[in-house]
Amino acid sequence: MTSCCAPATPKEKKAAIDADDLALLCKALGHPARVKLLQHLTDYGACFFGSLADVVGLAPSTTSQHVTILKEAGLIFGSSDEKRVCYCINPERLAHLKSVINLL
Repeated sequence: MTSCCAPATPKEKKAAIDADDLALLCKALGHPARVKLLQHLTDYGACFFGSLADVVGLAPSTTSQHVTILKEAGLIFGSSDEKRVCYCINPERLAHLKSVINLL
């Protein structure tokens, strides 16, 4: 009988991963619309004042729910003035996500 996996080799000790934080980040990326929103804001690179519903082609209320999940995970910021809302990436949190993924 052959094994589907290569034999285990000793690995360097890695930093501990905060499982709750990683789960929160993975949940935020767990829907294609949220991935599209995050990618759009990353590519845009500045404060985006347009309609995010137009970016994903969903109803504004549905898009708002997705934005809320990304904000709760700390991946994006949203600030508003009297007439409009600005959305942008949280670069520190995105860098944290990338570093945690590299620890897996």
